[in-house]
Amino acid sequence: KKAMTYFVKTGGKRIRPFLIYTFGQLLNLPPSKLNDFALAIECVHLHSLIHDDLPAMDNDDFRRGKPTVHKKFDEATAVLAGDMFQVLSVKTLTDSKMLTHNQKINAIQMLSNANGLQGLIAGQALDIYMKKKSTIKDIEQMYLLKTGALFSLCFNLITILKKFNKKKSAQLKTIGDTFGKIFQVTDDMLDRWGDEKKVGKKINKDSHKANVAYKLNHQECNKYLYQIQNDNNKALQSFFNSNNEGLAYMTSLVDFIVNRVK
Repeated sequence: KKAMTYFVKTGGKRIRPFLIYTFGQLLNLPPSKLNDFALAIECVHLHSLIHDDLPAMDNDDFRRGKPTVHKKFDEATAVLAGDMFQVLSVKTLTDSKMLTHNQKINAIQMLSNANGLQGLIAGQALDIYMKKKSTIKDIEQMYLLKTGALFSLCFNLITILKKFNKKKSAQLKTIGDTFGKIFQVTDDMLDRWGDEKKVGKKINKDSHKANVAYKLNHQECNKYLYQIQNDNNKALQSFFNSNNEGLAYMTSLVDFIVNRVK
């Protein structure tokens, strides 16, 4: 419990729950209906970060400018704290007072898919075993699973509370997938060209891995990122149609992600 509390208090952008609240409210859903989704998805994210920092994975000593959980406590405690965040993500949904039984089942199924062999954990495995010579296409597939699946979940969970036709659902998928790729490519660029003090963790640690930022130069990376952002923008325009407020807010949020320094 101390390790979990410590990690929660180290900060972070909380971009995934923020996405759920923002997108949900743009669709006129009350925050009270979104609380359990926001907490569940952040718990999955916290689990992934604690485990990602472990010596067997990325072996990071610092995150957000503070010692990682296995450095602050010990490796076994970090493993168990990460495990507990996974348990808490599902428990949050099962204990929800705001969701019907069917909505809970659907949410847990979506969460499990995004976190498992169709999502984050599969992406982590690909990341570990990916060769430096892997193609951009291979790396993109890893991004879609490792980072994109959880971002897509932010949008997909909303469909439990508000139904969309096939066209709108396809647009949501594109928005989620491209948002995840944008976030991950920006992360990679920060690892190669970022300011270590601002980033809050060691940089240039991914130079030996399959990584877009180490395959392309800075100009090529910016061009690559712009293309993905353009795809995201087109999907947002189609989804929001005449809702100019929603479109403006979401595009500005994507701009923030692209231009972040940590």
